[in-house]
Amino acid sequence: MSIAETLKKEWYVLLILLVPFIASAVLWNQLPDTVPTHFNIQGEADDWGPKWMTAIMLPAIGIGVYFLLLITPLIDPKKKIENTQKPIAAIRIFTAVFFVAIYGFVMAITMGVEFDLSAYVHVGVGILFIIIGNYLNSVKPNYFIGIRTPWTLEFPLVWKKTHRFSSKVWILGGLVFILVPTIPVLNSPGFLLPFILIVLAGLPVVYSYLVYRKYEKEEE
Repeated sequence: MSIAETLKKEWYVLLILLVPFIASAVLWNQLPDTVPTHFNIQGEADDWGPKWMTAIMLPAIGIGVYFLLLITPLIDPKKKIENTQKPIAAIRIFTAVFFVAIYGFVMAITMGVEFDLSAYVHVGVGILFIIIGNYLNSVKPNYFIGIRTPWTLEFPLVWKKTHRFSSKVWILGGLVFILVPTIPVLNSPGFLLPFILIVLAGLPVVYSYLVYRKYEKEEE
């Protein structure tokens, strides 16, 4: 499917992505000149900047990510990613919605609405991880999306087993992220950063190597 055909089919996503710009235009004069641009893990603002960073740059990042995922199949040198269009489309759409939701929360805080941003962000990230995890199981070998190691790219069986395993890991990881705000011991940088790097990113890589080694021994 061409980009034009995809955009025609996903017209509603473009509409969703444009909503923040319309909202920013309407609320521009009501926004303070200096707005929060970064929040710590407790959801508290710890850095500030000019209002265009929230009103314009934040929704622009969402559009940029959407179009990056949209054009990815075109820059695949061997066109392998065409075999996994459905998972990429789902991830692309849900990522767009996620960025718009983040914009909404940040703008609400900027306008003086008080709520626990951290809890909403953790739930949003958790849901995004669950969605990605759900589709990882159906991603076919390619150079852009999925667990891309020398072993998964070289051997289809290793790719399949690794993504079946990674799907479960990311779904469970998403559930953990949703529960983070309710469990104080988890709600800290000392837990979250190692969890992301070791469990969600590192564990699938290690697993892919172990599967490859087992496969290699069976071939000897």
